[in-house]
Amino acid sequence: MPTVLVPDLPGVDTIRETTRRNMAYGSLFGFLSILATIIIVGWLWKRILIDDVLKILTTTAGVLSGVVGAVVGFYFRGDDK
Repeated sequence: MPTVLVPDLPGVDTIRETTRRNMAYGSLFGFLSILATIIIVGWLWKRILIDDVLKILTTTAGVLSGVVGAVVGFYFRGDDK
């Protein structure tokens, strides 16, 4: 598969970095929002025992942390230029 190079136009790097930053912040905000929602709905609203809420949090964080880590790691990767 041939390598496609992005032309060296002014502003392309700025747009690329802005998009990466927004994706990283969005995924992190979404992750924390899901965890906060589990706490609020499960423990405060539904009155589920805290041990059960912690099990749900652990499972959810285990599943989603890999995706969030990949997105944030992609944003903070080093440039090889």
